Amino acid sequence: MPNLIFLNHKIVKDTEGLLSTLDRGFLYGDGLFETLRTYGKTPFRLEDHVARISNSAHYFDIPFRYTSQQIRQIIEQLLAANNLQDAYIRMTLSRGLGVNGLISTGTCIPTFVIHAKPLAAYPASLYKTGVSLITSHIRRSTTCPISCHKTLNFLTNYLIKREASEKGAHDALILNTDNYIAECAVSNIFVVEKSAVITPSLKANVLPGITRKIVLELCKENGIHASEELFGVERILGANEVFITNSLMEIMPVSKIDGHAVGELIPNAITKLLHDKYKSL
Repeated sequence: MPNLIFLNHKIVKDTEGLLSTLDRGFLYGDGLFETLRTYGKTPFRLEDHVARISNSAHYFDIPFRYTSQQIRQIIEQLLAANNLQDAYIRMTLSRGLGVNGLISTGTCIPTFVIHAKPLAAYPASLYKTGVSLITSHIRRSTTCPISCHKTLNFLTNYLIKREASEKGAHDALILNTDNYIAECAVSNIFVVEKSAVITPSLKANVLPGITRKIVLELCKENGIHASEELFGVERILGANEVFITNSLMEIMPVSKIDGHAVGELIPNAITKLLHDKYKSL
């Protein structure tokens, strides 16, 4: 049975959603995307996701005129049409059709798509055993201007994730060219030292994750000292706890990095507390 999607102002069957072969998202990866979850038909932190794609669209001069309220109504329609409650939502924005050439001098007609699909949740067992990470050999440039945006140009992330998969790990740590930890291929990373939470600074050239933001908020609300810093692999290997975050996995404990065990208990106290608080939201 076809899934229903939103494409450029209307809801259509996914099998009937046609895109031009001249769409710049297809030709150049010239676009942005967001992924989020719904819980009981309610999109979680939708405003934050819309703000991020809107800010990035402004940075790249891609027209984007949808409000959070408009997108909320579209998602509600898609959930009803596809008979979904807990769902995976993806918003994709392309610069769309424009004048030929890398730099489009004419007026572009953007392409905007929203998919709503059944959520393929992470196995519950992973939240008890933790996941393993490796350190990728691919470095993140500290001056790359697209690393802090969620763009359709995702091949580097693909290569890093493939490297992790080939070595039997869930994800891979990315070091930047200054030798500081940035993030993972599809997640932000946090370490816990004693009772303090530390995550790589945005100065390391990382994506400002929505779940990352929520974790920092939860730390403040629950009296947990949290900071954003620049640090290397050795600090992660010596941490009491390590966890990774994104909107689909929420807060996931890490049990091993490059074959070295992390901490003494999975999940340990701070990771468990933050995940419980996150779930209560």
